[in-house]
Amino acid sequence: MKKVISLLLAVMLCLSVTLSVAEEPAKTYEFVFIVKSMQFSFMLSMIDGAEKAAALVPNIHIVCEGPETPYSVTEQIELVEQAITNHVDAIMITPADSTGIVPAIEAANAAGIPIATPNTKAYGGNVLTWVGVDNYQVGYQLGKAICEALNGEGQIVLIEGTSGNSTSTERVDGYNDAFKEYPGIVLLDSQPADFNREKGMTVMENFLERYDHIDGVASVNKDMTMGALEAVKAADRQDEMIHVTFDVDNDCLDAIDAGDILITGAQEEKSQIANAIYACLLACNGFKVAPEQYIPMTLVTKDNTGLYR
Repeated sequence: MKKVISLLLAVMLCLSVTLSVAEEPAKTYEFVFIVKSMQFSFMLSMIDGAEKAAALVPNIHIVCEGPETPYSVTEQIELVEQAITNHVDAIMITPADSTGIVPAIEAANAAGIPIATPNTKAYGGNVLTWVGVDNYQVGYQLGKAICEALNGEGQIVLIEGTSGNSTSTERVDGYNDAFKEYPGIVLLDSQPADFNREKGMTVMENFLERYDHIDGVASVNKDMTMGALEAVKAADRQDEMIHVTFDVDNDCLDAIDAGDILITGAQEEKSQIANAIYACLLACNGFKVAPEQYIPMTLVTKDNTGLYR
């Protein structure tokens, strides 16, 4: 009888432990995604991708935020510091300044919080993973496209992004290397417009005032191109030049269909942040992830705009 009672007690203890383990709730992971600007449509698209990707995993809770002043690396650093204070499990950030953000990354490293940089690289600190397109190839391929469209001869202006930002720097390098392969191509000017539509318009107005003839306008993103198009149309010089750019939204697709933009590139920004989120989740559970993950770019012309509607 004592043996039977002892056996029953052992079974009850095992069942108790099993039920306790079974009933233990899954850990909820607190993630933060910090963008460059809450006014930049591309970043809002990334936020949409982040929220949808996180929703596929029931135990991920993600907060998406950005600086009140667009592209303020100082405010981005403050947001990282707040995330550290809140003891989040992982941080994803698109740096407004690839060098300026390094102290924030080092602070996250010191706190033992994995930090990923989808879309834009950081030039220091221990980054878990970067996910994005090969931005040099973006500029190079678009540069080749505009040169070929001009049959290797013409005067071009280039609208850059934000100085010190890896995406702009690498795309500009790609553009410039492509231009050098065409002796008949003259780069008249190259100025930054901070990925901003209004600044893109202002820079283009200055180009139009300075140069009597422009054959092509190259840009590192479509927001600046849309601003440039406004300036060109206001000056009634739209038939004089062709435009190539990067990134996709409905305004850009409409401009391609209308013949205002020759070509753009799609970098699948939602896939970039999704892969960064899942890499952080894996790292939180002890898995190794690739330090760099490349997402293929697709060139978008009149022939395939329908795929992006």
